[in-house]
Amino acid sequence: MPKLSETVIEEKKGRIEEAAKQLFIKQGFHATSMRDISARARTSLGNLYNYYRTKEEILESIIGNYRQVIDARLRSMFDEIEEPFEPESLIRFGTLVKRMVGDHHDFWLLMYIDVLEFENRHFRKMFDGLAKSLRRRFEGYFRRLEESGALYEGIDPAIGFTAAYMQFFNYFLVERLFGGNRHFGIGDDEVIARLAEIFSRGVMRPHRKRANGAHAEKRKGRVGPTRQRRPPRSRSQRA
Repeated sequence: MPKLSETVIEEKKGRIEEAAKQLFIKQGFHATSMRDISARARTSLGNLYNYYRTKEEILESIIGNYRQVIDARLRSMFDEIEEPFEPESLIRFGTLVKRMVGDHHDFWLLMYIDVLEFENRHFRKMFDGLAKSLRRRFEGYFRRLEESGALYEGIDPAIGFTAAYMQFFNYFLVERLFGGNRHFGIGDDEVIARLAEIFSRGVMRPHRKRANGAHAEKRKGRVGPTRQRRPPRSRSQRA
């Protein structure tokens, strides 16, 4: 029997993995058998075992290939963002996260299958050390923020940007995978803009204390037109 070229082998493995992916998503990992996969891939069961010993090995290969694509996508996204806490940069980043989630729908479905059937055994590494990686990627920018006093006391910018990324990511996962149907009550563009404002300015605005103080003085000094105080009535008027 002639030896197959690497190209032919990769084509056959690709067909097997595509068939397995469709079955895993449709009926779950444990409900899918190697025989199901061989039938879907239009190859013999014996030939399937020439490439993969178990169906978990197939799953691991699918996830590994996807992860390379996602990692490259994330690096490209981070390269487009030079100042993560500038509102325009965060809006741009949120839009890129939206596209990434939308473009790799099957990958995220496999992630939830892994959570349900394997307690996230295969996807766990995807989020390991995320804040550390972002700290390293934006080290110069974060250091300038700290040295200039631009951050609130005690704020770690790497954790802040990690939280921003995960919020965008989770929002679009819920929208795309779970039929969120505008679960914030507003459209995607406005969600991105609102979240960008929250993460760039902080939840509490710098003039919040001044605004509260002014409001208190207003309440003590005068009463609004809709609830004017009446002068006290005399005893005869009360009678």
